[in-house]
Amino acid sequence: MESIHQQIIRQKLTIIKQLVTKDKNGEKFVLANRDKNRSFMLEYGLLINDIKDILLNLEVDDYYKGPEKDEAGYEGEIWIFSPTFQDSKLYIKIRLYNNRLVICISIHEYGIY
Repeated sequence: MESIHQQIIRQKLTIIKQLVTKDKNGEKFVLANRDKNRSFMLEYGLLINDIKDILLNLEVDDYYKGPEKDEAGYEGEIWIFSPTFQDSKLYIKIRLYNNRLVICISIHEYGIY
């Protein structure tokens, strides 16, 4: 039986996945334009749809921590996940803004940056 904490994570993942799935032109999902994100995508030959696929495959067991407040002061909840991708552990930091927008702040190999 899932704990309350696991149920909350599952609910948030459901919202994240719904938003990513419904996204057309960045109105529900945004990948932050950061060097580490671009480097990760370049290293693995990934496109934005590949990043979306990684997020759509997140599971409760991939949860690392959250929700937290954004250190930069932006609104929304910060959720961090660490799934396995091509034999590497990833670090994925997501801001969920008002259950209406998913911003992938960071996605890269864990411990690289």
